[in-house]
Amino acid sequence: MTNKSRILLILRVSGRYLLSKRSGGSRLINVTSFIGIVLGLTLLIVVLAVLNGNRDLFDKVIFSYYPHAIARINSDQVQLLDELQSLPGVASVEPFVDLYGLISVRGSALFPTTESSVVVYGFSADRLNFSFRQWNRALEKQRDPPQAGLSDSFASKWGLSLGDTFRVTVPFVTSGGVQSKTVAFRYAGRLGTGGLGRLPPIMYVRIPDLLAHGIVSDDQVHHRITLDEPKQASTILGEYPDVVIWTERFGSFYQALAMEKTILFILLLFVIGLVIMSVISGQAMFINRKSSDIAILQTMGAELRWVSIVFMCQGVFVVISGIVVGTILGCTLAHYAYDIIQFIQRLQGDARNLSTVTLYFESANVAVQDLIWTILAVLTVGFLAILRPLSLVFKKDPVESLNRMA
Repeated sequence: MTNKSRILLILRVSGRYLLSKRSGGSRLINVTSFIGIVLGLTLLIVVLAVLNGNRDLFDKVIFSYYPHAIARINSDQVQLLDELQSLPGVASVEPFVDLYGLISVRGSALFPTTESSVVVYGFSADRLNFSFRQWNRALEKQRDPPQAGLSDSFASKWGLSLGDTFRVTVPFVTSGGVQSKTVAFRYAGRLGTGGLGRLPPIMYVRIPDLLAHGIVSDDQVHHRITLDEPKQASTILGEYPDVVIWTERFGSFYQALAMEKTILFILLLFVIGLVIMSVISGQAMFINRKSSDIAILQTMGAELRWVSIVFMCQGVFVVISGIVVGTILGCTLAHYAYDIIQFIQRLQGDARNLSTVTLYFESANVAVQDLIWTILAVLTVGFLAILRPLSLVFKKDPVESLNRMA
């Protein structure tokens, strides 16, 4: 028997087995396995895509409102400032103040928890980047108390309206030790950070107002560096020890997002693995039912390794078809995931935004790398499940099988 005739025999017999309606329970198991692979792979792709969209949204907010890097240098170090400004990839270097404080609203002092703390950002009206333009016009008028803006997550939580007064307490170091200073500010508007409560709230105020009320001194006015590509910060600014890049502040946060994605990937892959294990039982049941066919093929001169390939095609078809359909369905659902969630919320009569959902995302993005790793993982687990029951083919005694037929 030539290789060509063997291949034709394999295709003919395996196709006949696949289309046969007499396979009974094994066929039902294969159909169930196919549906399980499709649903499991679809869920895995959609979850990873939503997590990618979640991270993209955080990237958008962090790189828009939080500093890409902060140079802990003063304005008198002109040479170093000019050197930083001339670096490729640096968009702007401008005066900047960042410190932490506690807010009290309407006379009720908040407890020193994470929710009551705020990051105070002071900016200069002389040199504005894209994130400060919306605030300069609102805060440039001199008023008493001075005006400040807050991120919308904090403003919404405490119900602040335009013109309301709140107090900010900040620590500062003197020769006598660490002391605190409380200054009243007038709420001038909210900063549209998308209501992402997992990020620290921001308070925006002009540097002259901070200096005038003694909240900071001239030595505490440093410089904010804005980059064209924030993710290249370590490459561009890694040689400057006085420069603190964004990864030092948000590195642990991004590690938590990556760990969350990895754990979900592994858990969902285990779910798919459990579904694929049913392929083993389906193949084993099918091989046992076709023991007489195996004996007849042996008497006709077919080698057992070629016979095993016939049964392997059963499992390969189930796994491959499940992967193809699951990938297409998963990518399609991921593309419309945001619209689906909004539709479900409308059905539930919930007019609130996505901040009521654990995951924040504007769109679910299917990454090619995630898609490749997902398909390879499912293929690996699937083929291991297919190969396991093939050992039964080599354990069949053709004489015993033929005697049973008689």
